[in-house]
Amino acid sequence: MKKLLNILGALLLSITIISCINETKETTGNEQQENTLVENRGIIEILKQKTTISGKAESFETTQDPSNDAMSINTIILSADDLNCIAETKLCEELTTFIGGQKLVFNSSEEYARIEGESPEYRLMQKGVININNTPYSGILYYTGEENDGVGLRFHGKFVFKLPEVKALKGESVILELKGKR
Repeated sequence: MKKLLNILGALLLSITIISCINETKETTGNEQQENTLVENRGIIEILKQKTTISGKAESFETTQDPSNDAMSINTIILSADDLNCIAETKLCEELTTFIGGQKLVFNSSEEYARIEGESPEYRLMQKGVININNTPYSGILYYTGEENDGVGLRFHGKFVFKLPEVKALKGESVILELKGKR
């Protein structure tokens, strides 16, 4: 009986060690794909929707990834004067009134993620918050950015977020198309 308990104990210990090794291998594999998204058909549908507002960044801050050509966008400041509403008149009037001439400030402390096989125009995405009249609204920024020696740093993207206070949206997302160059 004692030998049987020793054998079962050794077997349990072996199974536990093997299980821990497999968990470590799985975790390591996930860390390597940290900046890669699994293909998601919803992304392409979102990016096909019509832009609601467009604008040029007054200023922006980025963090460049030294291992490749990608960058994370930390902050974007948009002046209300530089916004152009592309939607129907009623929606544009309500959005303009809601924004009230204030600056829109996008902030993100997240790192970029790659969009694989979804959109030829936008290669990266990251979650962030846009502050409108000191109220934060969460959303996702889909973008492409690059740094060229002759041109400088630039990006082009779409920030998609909900704005429930604007009734003319009828529950649809705001799609803010933005560009920045320095």
